[in-house]
Amino acid sequence: MSSNVASLPARTGSPTRALLKPGNILPACVWMLLVFNQARNSPMPPSPSVVLLFLVTTVTLVLFVVRRDATRVGSKADLTIALAGTLGVSFLKGPHLQDTRLLPTLIQFVALLGWAASLLTLGRSFGIVAADRGLVEHGPYRFVRHPIYAFEALFFLGFLIAVPTVRSAVIILASFALQIIRIVREERILMGYAEYKQRVRWCILPGVW
Repeated sequence: MSSNVASLPARTGSPTRALLKPGNILPACVWMLLVFNQARNSPMPPSPSVVLLFLVTTVTLVLFVVRRDATRVGSKADLTIALAGTLGVSFLKGPHLQDTRLLPTLIQFVALLGWAASLLTLGRSFGIVAADRGLVEHGPYRFVRHPIYAFEALFFLGFLIAVPTVRSAVIILASFALQIIRIVREERILMGYAEYKQRVRWCILPGVW
């Protein structure tokens, strides 16, 4: 075990008890600020992709509140990387409704369906900072080890096609780089991950990585 990984007492709590935990409520409040910032940066009326992203973010907000306790958590560096990779994309400026195009909208729609399904599969094991809340191996996790990151990357690829600006490219590429670092660090924390990694070879994209 890395010296930067803290072990915590194993706990089991019901979703109802999780609602009262500051460790769940405070991140949920931060996530609400992320939602607000996305709305503030998006033109009105919003495009379909912005609406769908808001819905997925709402699912994430609920999972924050009901998630189970972690038995191991990462370091402050993991916290910084996770927050930077997650919050950075909230500064993207979405397209106007009248500028919506079919191809990027379809890409984002498919990506958000997979993103939402992966989040719901992860359920109470969800978290932003690297932590062990239980290893999930069913659903999309049978095919790739990080389906949430995979669909998130596909969504923002569609976003870049829709809004091909230097600002969008810099924010998205920086986020991708941070997410890759985040993946590597997360895989060192989860118990039983070495065996899971042998069963599920691909990290994000089958046949590539």
